[in-house]
Amino acid sequence: MARGNGVKVDARRLLVERVASSRYVNRSARLRDLLLYLTDRVLEDETGEIHEQEVGCRVFGRRPNYDTNSDNIVRVHASMLRKRLEQYFSAEGAVESMILEIPKGNYAPVFRERGEVEMEPAAPPAGLPAATPLGVEPERQRDWRLWALASAALLFASSTALLLVRQSLSAKDALGVTGPTVRDFWSQVFQSGRPTDVVLDDASMGLYQELTRHPLSLSDYFDRSYLRGLAGTAAAARLDPEAASSLVLRRQTSVSGVTFLAKLLAIENHADRPALLRFARDYSFRELKADNAVLLGNSRSNPWIEPFEPNLGLRWVSDPAAGIYYPVDTWSDGKKYPPAGSGDTHEGYCTIALAPNLGHTGNVLIVSGTGGSALNAGADFLANEQAVSALRRRLPAAKEHVFPSFEALIQVRGRGGLPRDAIIVLCRTPRP
Repeated sequence: MARGNGVKVDARRLLVERVASSRYVNRSARLRDLLLYLTDRVLEDETGEIHEQEVGCRVFGRRPNYDTNSDNIVRVHASMLRKRLEQYFSAEGAVESMILEIPKGNYAPVFRERGEVEMEPAAPPAGLPAATPLGVEPERQRDWRLWALASAALLFASSTALLLVRQSLSAKDALGVTGPTVRDFWSQVFQSGRPTDVVLDDASMGLYQELTRHPLSLSDYFDRSYLRGLAGTAAAARLDPEAASSLVLRRQTSVSGVTFLAKLLAIENHADRPALLRFARDYSFRELKADNAVLLGNSRSNPWIEPFEPNLGLRWVSDPAAGIYYPVDTWSDGKKYPPAGSGDTHEGYCTIALAPNLGHTGNVLIVSGTGGSALNAGADFLANEQAVSALRRRLPAAKEHVFPSFEALIQVRGRGGLPRDAIIVLCRTPRP
């Protein structure tokens, strides 16, 4: 199970994705989350033992040191998952050369070659039709474009990490966050008693869509149904299906997203306001309905932005020839805002939107940029009292200390991207 064998790890990851997207697992968000967490711990962390209490905290939101004797949520779901795995490998996954199991007494999954284990046929879940084996695509020559683009992204080593913030930064370290308007803004994103999910973009999926020019909907992304047609989509775009699969399965996020995250922790750093770092591929509708969230990227690389787009006029489009994304104002006859210039005269754009979450129980902050400098300028802008005050003055009146929902387009000039170099091009409330 060595990570040094990249081919083996990719084969196991691909198997996990197929199981997670199957009808045996993807109909239950909790079983899917459990499967992905357990396999990530084995594939990414090389762990050989996973304890019940760890799973209860990380997957099911239980408090540390909760009583596993009185709360059997992990054991119940693990038992259900074991049965679903047996059903998958006896029916839809009957052609799989490798089998995934979760041994009793240990929650660390085990990968076995099919010849190493005998499995009894299992009936499919009630109401599900019999499956037909999927065909195998012929091997093709690897496409260098996939690897060249993939090398530009940063490997996201783990799918979920809890950012435990124990000490507040001093005023001089917190990017100058001393103004009341900045505090009012961030208090709506990071609220006491409610978790805030910081969702990093999925750079691999963004690159794949750019190469194939095949847009991916959030529903396809969430249930992983795109994996079923992956070989055909790659072949139609003259890409090597094997290399395309390897790219899609890589957990990569943009460097600009990680840098934004570092600045975000400096902006808002409070022990009683926990932030959960999530990778877009492992996020769920349940969380976006219940939690506050910060969504980074555009809807190509972070499909969780898609549900909010109908109420926003600013959309991000791709220019394949130039290799860039830029905002378009769909409410102003499609006015385009592509980045321009170079060096100290470089001009970029950042969009910032604040909207209710899907359950209207919290808030979602969406930040996108034409590049890393523009995205990070957005973080600096939202930490600057003068800049945020100017933004607030352009919004309709609301309750004291409350920001209404809005979307804003910020123009950033110069490579420094300092707040004084930022201009508010437009600021308005979303459509109902």
